[in-house]
Amino acid sequence: MARALLTILASYVIGGIPVAYLTGRLLRGVDIRERGSGNAGASNIWQSVSKAAVVPVGLAEIGQGLLGPSFAIASGQGRAVQSLAGLAAIAAHNWSPFLRFTGGRGVAHGIGFMLAVSRPALAAFIVISLAGVRLRAIPQFVGLGVAAAPFAAKIAGQPASISGGMAGMAAIIFAKRLLANEPPAPPERNRVLLNRLLYDRDTAERETWVRQEPDA
Repeated sequence: MARALLTILASYVIGGIPVAYLTGRLLRGVDIRERGSGNAGASNIWQSVSKAAVVPVGLAEIGQGLLGPSFAIASGQGRAVQSLAGLAAIAAHNWSPFLRFTGGRGVAHGIGFMLAVSRPALAAFIVISLAGVRLRAIPQFVGLGVAAAPFAAKIAGQPASISGGMAGMAAIIFAKRLLANEPPAPPERNRVLLNRLLYDRDTAERETWVRQEPDA
């Protein structure tokens, strides 16, 4: 039990390290949460900091989601611990304890989690997400790919602790989509929540959203 708790805790701490935020500070001296989408993740690095940096940042975030579950597998711990370690990393990224519980969306960390414990879920996610790239509807199809992950794991015959972990991943990612880093103001709450669910942003108009700058 102690080893399992330490594995989950270590995965949480590692997952919470704000790689994209630190990259924004290092490369441009900016708080990435005040730029573009406000997302402290690889996608906002692309939009607001450096296109060249998105690959190392994205790979680092995938690694953060991969590390805890992989250690649990390598050390012979059960499927439930593997899933909890992955979920801890995603939750820590989305609500980082190092950023006053703000953060990113958790998709890259989720990819690392799926890579470690559910290749069928990862395959379904990739196929659906690539369809979104083709159709120029990336946020919608990434959401569909995340939602499909638990079903893919179940259909592939993986244990309930793994398909349940995929369902937990989807719940965490969609919760952060809706909550973002700030709750929507009451007058436009319903419209903003719908935009967040469909487009992963507060407005349907993409260019205005991704090019936001800090208030003067």
